[in-house]
Amino acid sequence: MKSFIKMTALLLALCLLGGALASCRKNDGDTGSGSGSGSHKKITLTVWGAQEDQELLKDMCDAYAKANPDKTYEFRFGVQGEGDAGDKILNDVQAGPDVFSFPGDRINSFYAGGALARIGGDVETEVKSANTPGAVDAATIRVDGEDQLYAFPSTGDNCYFLYYDKSVFQDPKDLDDMDSLLATAAKAGKKVHFKINDDGWYLSSFFFADKDLGYEVTYNDRMVEEKVTINYDTDDGLDVMRAIRHYIANDAFVAQTDDSKIIAAFTPNAAGKREAAAAVSGTWNAATIKKLLGDDMGVCVLPKIKLGDESVRLSGFMGYKLIGVNGYSQNKGEATRLAAFLTNEENQLKRFRARGFGPTNKKVAEMDEVKNDPVISTVLEQATYNRSQKSVPNAYWTPMGSLITPLVTAKAEGRTVTDAEMKGYLEALCKQVRK
Repeated sequence: MKSFIKMTALLLALCLLGGALASCRKNDGDTGSGSGSGSHKKITLTVWGAQEDQELLKDMCDAYAKANPDKTYEFRFGVQGEGDAGDKILNDVQAGPDVFSFPGDRINSFYAGGALARIGGDVETEVKSANTPGAVDAATIRVDGEDQLYAFPSTGDNCYFLYYDKSVFQDPKDLDDMDSLLATAAKAGKKVHFKINDDGWYLSSFFFADKDLGYEVTYNDRMVEEKVTINYDTDDGLDVMRAIRHYIANDAFVAQTDDSKIIAAFTPNAAGKREAAAAVSGTWNAATIKKLLGDDMGVCVLPKIKLGDESVRLSGFMGYKLIGVNGYSQNKGEATRLAAFLTNEENQLKRFRARGFGPTNKKVAEMDEVKNDPVISTVLEQATYNRSQKSVPNAYWTPMGSLITPLVTAKAEGRTVTDAEMKGYLEALCKQVRK
């Protein structure tokens, strides 16, 4: 009888152990789905990316499969632009893709919706070691007082910098500060375009020039804003407004509202003359401006401005593209390894060569072919000054967009906005943004 009881207990223990091992394998995600057995059981992964990235994405996934010959993969590709990925995925996270690309400013909402798996262990260590600090910050969320990685940095080039006409600017020193820039442009009878009117994304560069100015958002556990602090309504903030007023008053400075006007300003008129000597824009206009200016196209970081007695460089937002792993993926382990592969050194270089995207991988950024690309090398330099476009208060954009419109209107009417008025504009902005 005792032998029978011992045998029964042993069989039960073996069954429990087998079930536990099966459960561990399933949670790791290595077994995947489909038919087959053993290590060659088919692993199915759904991967979303933009239309223009599909060929490159398929090539990278094929390379991943070849690098893992002990496994059989089925990749299901979905065409979804990064800008629209959030709404599509968050509508039904459990039915979403295993791996997907998304803009860094959506990381909080993806995390709150359960759409992101945490990246930990040796993979986290490698990501933090391989990528620039700004890119790592963009992929990081602060949870319970701890910085936690929730995505893989893929590209980093969504920012703005200065395009200029080399035939106008003979001395590089004339590009380093706004006053010299405007003086040189005016001497040539030309303008400098900056899209700061009705656009808080660009206007923020003046406030970010002062490292002590900014905002901070406190979130609850669902990443909903609980408190927002912002200090633009201070003496430092008023100094920024004085600087903006000073530059708007200069007839060579065009505080415009439409990105297409930059292209028009660089386009020669019937007499072969261009209105613009320089303009602030991003990589999306590089090919067009290059076509218009040819060898005379120059690029450099944003100029310095005078704030009080100090000369400081304009410092805008920096946007990154990230690759995330769905928190509900049935193949989370494999999805994580694939995401790491898609963003590794080799594939970041491949993205740069194929699409001209700015790398976040430090080794790729130091390669001669990247450094010799004038636009991307300028982006990487500008990134050292910029702030990640993450955790921007929801109420920030609208009041920032209209903040300096009264200054532009006043110039058109031939009057000057007073310090007291500008202080009132800043107080109204902060009142709208604060919680």
